[in-house]
Amino acid sequence: MSALRNMTRERPTVTVVGAVTAEESAYARHAVGGVLSTVDHTVEHPRARLSPYGGHDDLPPVVVMQINVAVRERMVRVQTAAPSVREAADQTGAGLLQRLRRLDQHLAAERCGDVGFVPGEWCSPYPQNPVGLAGPRTAAGRIVRMKEFHLAVQTPDSAAFAMDLRDYPFHLFVDAGTGTDAIVYRDGPTGYSLHRSVPAPVPAGCTVPLTVQRWPAVPMPAVRAMQLLNAAPDRRFLFFTDPRSRRGRVLYRRFDGQFGLLTPVW
Repeated sequence: MSALRNMTRERPTVTVVGAVTAEESAYARHAVGGVLSTVDHTVEHPRARLSPYGGHDDLPPVVVMQINVAVRERMVRVQTAAPSVREAADQTGAGLLQRLRRLDQHLAAERCGDVGFVPGEWCSPYPQNPVGLAGPRTAAGRIVRMKEFHLAVQTPDSAAFAMDLRDYPFHLFVDAGTGTDAIVYRDGPTGYSLHRSVPAPVPAGCTVPLTVQRWPAVPMPAVRAMQLLNAAPDRRFLFFTDPRSRRGRVLYRRFDGQFGLLTPVW
């Protein structure tokens, strides 16, 4: 990275959900602030969230930490899970530095007009049994959060890069080549897979190493998608289409064992 340092004076805001001491919260703020003081560009709106889970019914406690920042109108997000606040803060800080460095390299490539996709390192933040954090593994999850938003029109390259910067296991978008809703996610022999709401040829000109699913997303109501995920507790998410609008939707499992639903604005 260049010698130019981050010019922001904005301290990261740490939101705590659950039992976290003031000392632990200060440590998390210091860990994130230390990373932000070393990076290039102006970093805006640094926000962190600490959420302890478990620690009951013979289940070990897990602390989930998430950090969101904005750099040149690009969102960078990191989420980690660890046995303690200090470990979660250290891992989050390391992941944030890694992604900010990758963004810096990408911006430099854009200035030179030579942008190609280079896969980034990623390790799932999920503990071995996220469902168990909320109770028995057999407990059925329910939808506790719904997010409705306008999907970005992107190439698979841009979608995969956004997924990497935001530390997501998947990213829902509108495929620029076909105009259909699609999802990129971490899976398959190449590490990146593409699934579109309707069948389409392998996209041309992509530099991301894609495994393309040839079948369309299955139309189903959200209740049916929830039943399928409850029947497969090791599965993290499900991509499907709304039976009426045929728009793509994603039902995903949260750290507390419940579900969130992503759906595009019609």
